[in-house]
Amino acid sequence: MSFTITRTLAPPPSYSALGKLAEKKNILVTGNERTGHFSGRGIEGDYDFGEAGLRGKFTGHGVTGEFYFAHGQVALTVTDKPFWLPEKLLNQKLTEGLAAFCDELG
Repeated sequence: MSFTITRTLAPPPSYSALGKLAEKKNILVTGNERTGHFSGRGIEGDYDFGEAGLRGKFTGHGVTGEFYFAHGQVALTVTDKPFWLPEKLLNQKLTEGLAAFCDELG
């Protein structure tokens, strides 16, 4: 079971823009413009900024996955979820959350 949610995001966010949004949402980011860790509100993960964009992995509330921001697109892939959580509901909530996140960035 895995699924991916994508959304257009132009232009791709900068490290400073993501840092400001993380601070606003009480997400602690430790690291720099190349690599680091984030945590808060029951979620944590790691990220890497590279030539292809921002990539990372996350885990929280029983959900595990990966994300990337590259070339005007953001994608969120869920690789594992609790057995009791319906995929349709999780997909809907993450799609709504990703839309709100992208709206706040730009």
